[in-house]
Amino acid sequence: MIPEKFKQTSQNVSNFSRDRLSNSETSKVSDLEEQIAYAISLLAEAGVPESFWTSIVQSCYAKRSQNLSTSINNVAPQKITIIGGRGRMGRFFTHQFAIAGHIVSVLENEDWERADELLGSADLVMVSVPIECTTEAIERAAQYLTPTTALCDITSLKVKPVQAMLDHHSGPVMGLHPMFGPNVKSFADHKVVVCPGRDEESFQWLLELVQDRGGEVIVSTPEEHDLMMVIIQATRHFSRFSFGVFLAQEKVDIERSLLMSSPSYRQEIEIIKRLFTQNPNLCVDIMLATPERCQAIARLADTYNRIAMLLARKDREGLIKEFETNQSFFTQETTSSNQTNFSSKKHRENTSFLKLGTKNIPRPLTIDG
Repeated sequence: MIPEKFKQTSQNVSNFSRDRLSNSETSKVSDLEEQIAYAISLLAEAGVPESFWTSIVQSCYAKRSQNLSTSINNVAPQKITIIGGRGRMGRFFTHQFAIAGHIVSVLENEDWERADELLGSADLVMVSVPIECTTEAIERAAQYLTPTTALCDITSLKVKPVQAMLDHHSGPVMGLHPMFGPNVKSFADHKVVVCPGRDEESFQWLLELVQDRGGEVIVSTPEEHDLMMVIIQATRHFSRFSFGVFLAQEKVDIERSLLMSSPSYRQEIEIIKRLFTQNPNLCVDIMLATPERCQAIARLADTYNRIAMLLARKDREGLIKEFETNQSFFTQETTSSNQTNFSSKKHRENTSFLKLGTKNIPRPLTIDG
């Protein structure tokens, strides 16, 4: 018999879902964090694992986004050309723009003879090509753009692409970095980092589109972005790539291990599986993209080696000392994060986000090394 408390929680979740769906056609997406926080409290009370309900929330928002029209923010259809639009991320943005009612064209390598037609009349040109081709694509495309064309890129580096766009195009410029892969169905519950370059108000409709479909926009300088991505992307790719290689070398029975695993292990294995289904060039290029990334990965490898040596010597006291020495760092970070989340929420309640003046852009950070 299902406990009465679980029944009530299940009913509350059902009522919440029904209410959200009934209102979805007539109202904007309200504060996504507030919605999810409310759902989390109900689902946690019911003992539902986060890995289970997260996928449901994302699927619901993905379905909802397909029913939203451009009338949600009163934007006339935009003429958009995506350079590299047949790539996986290019296809994602092509689909998102198309279902929002915009007119989308694609320019690939074989289409440059039509560049004047595809780029010359575009309201927005988005560069979606591999890291090593981005600057060249920007330089080549810029000669066809009008001064009113908005130019952006979605590469995982921002300093060089944004500078290239500013150098070669006199019109609106913005760097974007979607913090998700091409397998997602919508912007729901995902972040897009935004690096304003010039005339950022020309991109307001695009940023509102992301937010209206459940995404979160994070404003940064190109310098801060690239420093953060050393940790967020490069070192994490290295760790998961290395663990995947280790699992294959050890000939681990993955499916059998999953039968006995914790939720966190299952989640990690799913991430590693997705990593190894991608084009290997993408993973490798992310790790090798800058000298800073290579240097940070080398320092991470040194840390692994140092701790492995302690294990090899069965140095229990040394391992405990490593743990305690670094424990305070994460305790402080948790306190700081809670304060930042509260401050960010109050900021959203009292300001209009899309005023992207320089006063709202954080100062560049530094990573010691």
